[in-house]
Amino acid sequence: MTAKEKSNELYSKYDDLLNKDFMNPIVFDNQIKQCALITINLIIEVACDYSDYDETVTKEYWEKVKIEIENL
Repeated sequence: MTAKEKSNELYSKYDDLLNKDFMNPIVFDNQIKQCALITINLIIEVACDYSDYDETVTKEYWEKVKIEIENL
């Protein structure tokens, strides 16, 4: 999955979750992006350290996802 596809997936999941229970959605685009960015920052901070993959490659991928979310 490309970084752009992953960013769209994360955004969509938060959008579905946060807007699902509201008759009049009050969660705005920026708030959804912030939720996704919090997730990405935690992944970069924690999961990359314990990855079975090359940490540099893994971190680079998630940094690209982070950029794509910011560009949404």
